[in-house]
Amino acid sequence: MARVRLLIDDLANRMTLKAILEAEGHATVDNRPDVIIDQDHRRAVVSAQRHPTLVLATLSDIQSAIQAMRKGVYGYLFVPFQPGEAGLMVARAAASAKPPPARGDTHEPPLTLAEAEVRHILDTLRRCRNNKTLAARVLGIGRNTLWRKLAAINAAQQQKGL
Repeated sequence: MARVRLLIDDLANRMTLKAILEAEGHATVDNRPDVIIDQDHRRAVVSAQRHPTLVLATLSDIQSAIQAMRKGVYGYLFVPFQPGEAGLMVARAAASAKPPPARGDTHEPPLTLAEAEVRHILDTLRRCRNNKTLAARVLGIGRNTLWRKLAAINAAQQQKGL
């Protein structure tokens, strides 16, 4: 899970949060964190430029926490801690820093425009249950254009022996 740096002066809050996070599979670290949790809202705004950062907020600190969020802080953890909140917010903050996973788990080279067009035409035709008039309308092309493209696709497939 995530590597979390706790910048919390209050020993009770720090130890409680450390126990909660470690019980949920996160690691608390001093170096190279994935997420920072800070009680100082101003310092958190600076940290948020490099790492996803969460701030601690009591009821009287909510407005300050929201201001910090407007300046780049990912979110806040309410004190006293709520069951499940800390682990969830840390996981979300860590995920926000990672690039989204690549679509499809293949090592195939990217399609050429012509290959993508063929796939799209055939998929559309399949979804339209082989109704060429409907498929042409869905594709935004004329029926004759679709028929010419299908003839070219069939000729290419026959030439390849498919």
